[in-house]
Amino acid sequence: MKPIIGIIPRGYSNLDQNGNVISNFICFQEKIRTNLIKAGGIPIGILPPQLVEYSQSIPSKLPLLTSLEKQMLIDQIKLCDGILFPGGSKRFECDMFILDYALKHDIPILGICLGMQTFTFVDEEGNYNLNVERIVGNFNHGNYNNNVFHEVTISKDSKLYQILGKSTFIVNSTHLMRINNSGTFTIYGYSSDGVPELIERHDKKFAIGVQWHPEGLVANDPDQAKLFEAFVEACKIK
Repeated sequence: MKPIIGIIPRGYSNLDQNGNVISNFICFQEKIRTNLIKAGGIPIGILPPQLVEYSQSIPSKLPLLTSLEKQMLIDQIKLCDGILFPGGSKRFECDMFILDYALKHDIPILGICLGMQTFTFVDEEGNYNLNVERIVGNFNHGNYNNNVFHEVTISKDSKLYQILGKSTFIVNSTHLMRINNSGTFTIYGYSSDGVPELIERHDKKFAIGVQWHPEGLVANDPDQAKLFEAFVEACKIK
């Protein structure tokens, strides 16, 4: 049976020409969905349990998850063989709760951009800590037209090196923040200006976070599809 991959959705608002909200959505990118399917997985969404409009909410102003809401998340997580944490602009308590549960139960995880940063927010005790700072430097990492590219060098000791078979390659760059430290993970790759771009935990079946967007690179760099393939393959292991 194909493994079921849970995806954390992100909030999105449809605006009119004056910037007024017409409607709100929680969704995930088509390229993530299609890459998981091509890799042999069955993608599903892990939906937030709180009765709020996530796309318009400020994470720090939301009430804490109740025990019932946490159980609603657990019931969804138990349907999944692996969990993908995608890019986005806001992270919520439910993101960290899902991450903590996945780490404690050794559920394979893959983090992309914001998802990678979120991986460093949970410590060994399950406490949540903000762990990012704005990138300062001459190189502009945050271009949301997806046309900024830079070189990344990863360690040959990394799992990603085993997957891709190369230590230096070009990636896209659409982020304004960088992690302060790697938390319970280890940094295995950096951009040419020293921004952490790859974190991993080797005590888990699969726990890799990348700062770039591999789903947007596959068309020009087919090797990036190997990351999704390796993730889905790890999700088959019981």
